[in-house]
Amino acid sequence: MGLFSSNDDNYLGIDIGDSSVKMVELGKKGKKISLLNYGFADDIPNFSFSKSEDIDYLAEVIVKLKKDLGIKTNKATVSLPSFSVFSSVINIDNYDKKKLNDRIIEEAKKVIPLPLEEMVLDWKIIPGDNTNNVKIFLTGSPKKLVKKYIEVFKKAGIFLTNLETETFSLIRSLLGNDASTLMIIEMGGSSTNFSIVKENIPFLNRSINISGKTITAEISEKMGISLEQAEQFKFDLSISSLQKNGEVPKVVTNAIELIINEIKYMLDLFVSSNGKNIEKIILSGGGSLLFNFSEYLENHLNIKVIIGDPWFRISYPNELQPVLNEVGPKLAIAAGLALRGME
Repeated sequence: MGLFSSNDDNYLGIDIGDSSVKMVELGKKGKKISLLNYGFADDIPNFSFSKSEDIDYLAEVIVKLKKDLGIKTNKATVSLPSFSVFSSVINIDNYDKKKLNDRIIEEAKKVIPLPLEEMVLDWKIIPGDNTNNVKIFLTGSPKKLVKKYIEVFKKAGIFLTNLETETFSLIRSLLGNDASTLMIIEMGGSSTNFSIVKENIPFLNRSINISGKTITAEISEKMGISLEQAEQFKFDLSISSLQKNGEVPKVVTNAIELIINEIKYMLDLFVSSNGKNIEKIILSGGGSLLFNFSEYLENHLNIKVIIGDPWFRISYPNELQPVLNEVGPKLAIAAGLALRGME
């Protein structure tokens, strides 16, 4: 959807998910950041955007979506799928700046299960009071994946300014300067990713192959209805009197049990390891709007749960607020990628 004109000072974020490609274009004038364009392509059946090796077809999808949205910006920050990126917080004792790179490589061999010669490593020092012992946030991305993305965007005629893991994009778009200790849950097309974030650094990350689509499929199977009817059932449930009274049909609670169990496991693991409680949970991704999922989690976990707002630092026409509230969870990663260009 085109809102304003584009120029070379605009910034484009492109989120390549498993079942969709999403774009957000932002512009900046002074300190004001404005939403220029947004949209997504997710209606291609039996095709995995993030896993496909069809470079030409991926480039065609990106070019078509960009053209349909009226985006003229030719530089973009692009997401790397969480399932393909290894990340860990490592400790470096007896910190010596001259030897830091060698020490990081030594520790990387312990936490990354693939040969380091096949990986692109990136790292940043986590600020702390102890100058002798430091914590490092380490990420490793497969060189094969990075090469694929470079080729895709070269064919698409887009200058690839940065590649970034989805978690950091979510932190940027949903948290801003919020240094709270919290959990971000991204319910994507084919998986749900969990990240416990402390002072804007993801300390603990996990992923399970459960998503809004798999929940729909479970409802469809158990109730003997079509996938379209199951989707409608979820929507109806979100506005029904049953949901308002805090009651959810068993077929739905059974479908989300694995997600609930994973949240509890991660909360217990973090608290036992760090002695610090999680202050809140922020939901993102298209599945986060599932039958008032935030209220359901809040009641069962006794912790504050909110749906993240990727537009809270971004200006847009007031009349777009209803639709942006609806698509915001889907576009949170793309918005965070575009915001990186503002840094």
